Amino acid sequence: MARTMVFIDHMNFQIALGSLYSPETAPRLDYNELPRQIVASVNGGELMKTILFIPKPDDFLMQDEGLEKYYNWAAGMRVQRNFDVIEGTHTARPMKHDVPMNIKDSDTYYKVEKGTDVNIAINALRMAFFNAYDTAVFVSGDTDYLPIYETLGMMGKLVMLAVVKGQYIGRLIPFVDGYVNLERAFFEKCTLKEKTARRRSRQG
Repeated sequence: MARTMVFIDHMNFQIALGSLYSPETAPRLDYNELPRQIVASVNGGELMKTILFIPKPDDFLMQDEGLEKYYNWAAGMRVQRNFDVIEGTHTARPMKHDVPMNIKDSDTYYKVEKGTDVNIAINALRMAFFNAYDTAVFVSGDTDYLPIYETLGMMGKLVMLAVVKGQYIGRLIPFVDGYVNLERAFFEKCTLKEKTARRRSRQG
């Protein structure tokens, strides 16, 4: 059974989910079940570890209750077994140098996300070097990871993609060993609601 690790570019994943669902219908995902279902769909291997890559908002952006709530949720995932959270940065920059940024006015600032690409590269390659997995599954449609895929392939690792339906991955396909499209039916199996149903069924 192939030892498999799942690397989730959470910002890329969330943007793709936002294109598949409206804000009102977006599912509340169980991030313990999500990687298990991804591995089952990709190769049926043994899930060794999941690594979630997130941008940490700066002090200004932390004034946004939504971003603060998101960060606290993501940081809290560290307590899960076989689950790591690696932080990049999310920094606000003024739209105009002569206009102060106002957290309640999105026209006064923009966000710059840094560190995720580097963090994914470092962790995927470091773990491959120490032979910690056989298959790497990247939950992202970002073309910035092409050099990582090529290097892992040369190291003898299998590289798989798990992308949300609608993400264009034409440029990536020649550099990976396979991919799966995650559709609504897939996400229904990974919701917190479904987790509660499974627990009640076991207790039943």
